[in-house]
Amino acid sequence: MKRWCGVFFAVAMATACSEYNREAVQDNNAGMALMRQGRLADARDKFQRAADADPKFDQPLYNLSLVHVRQREWAPAAEALTRAIARNPRNAEYHFQLGKAHYNQEHWEQARAAFQQATQVSQGYYLAYFWQGLVAERLDEPQVALQAYTTALTKAPRSYNSYAHLGRLYRQVHEYDRAAQVLREGLRIAPEGAVERGSMHNVLGNVLLEQGQREQAVEEFVAANREDPEMSEAMFSAGYTLADIPERRQQAILYLQRFIEARGGNAPREYLDIAQNRLAQLQSPGAH
Repeated sequence: MKRWCGVFFAVAMATACSEYNREAVQDNNAGMALMRQGRLADARDKFQRAADADPKFDQPLYNLSLVHVRQREWAPAAEALTRAIARNPRNAEYHFQLGKAHYNQEHWEQARAAFQQATQVSQGYYLAYFWQGLVAERLDEPQVALQAYTTALTKAPRSYNSYAHLGRLYRQVHEYDRAAQVLREGLRIAPEGAVERGSMHNVLGNVLLEQGQREQAVEEFVAANREDPEMSEAMFSAGYTLADIPERRQQAILYLQRFIEARGGNAPREYLDIAQNRLAQLQSPGAH
């Protein structure tokens, strides 16, 4: 999406001169240059001046929202986007970014409405469907979320994050076969190096574990950590799973040690305590 914004800026500079007030265009272009330099306060002032100079010019308000987003100022970002939409309601990107601003304020229904509006303006806007899924999960509406992620994939079959979220959600509602099918398809499509592959492997490991396929689950956990070395919780899952298989005790020790060496990564603190206790049991003289 960041690359799209760069294209948007270029189009704005090329077309705005013939449509909008000259001074407004100049202030808008100056604001973009200042934003690229990291001078956000100065850029904000330029964008506001441009928006005030021409009540039809929507692009400065969108750019103003980007300044607020960089500073994680979600309410002012939403306000700027709402003003931009009032001037140009047929821009799907404006609605989508408004949805994200509301999402970050935990305004779930307002976020959902904005994402839905984005898809009404542009039916192929797969990211808006994906974010509708995130909203539905926040509202504890798993079936709505499943449909949203599925729609995102029909619009963009290479939406790797959608495979990861859809598979995880199928697991949560105990539809394990569907979860495994979705995740394997995602791993087939996602190229090596895609950051989402680690999550897909990790969730697939948990799905297989739920189905009693411990050996295959461990393979997926190890693959998850290999794809994403920061996913240390996969090492916890691999080690803890193998700890109950006597002939795999040394591997269990190795994986738990790796998890502990990573200080648990992003896993909950209690995982580190559990890993340390289980490792101590495995390394005790009487362990078998």
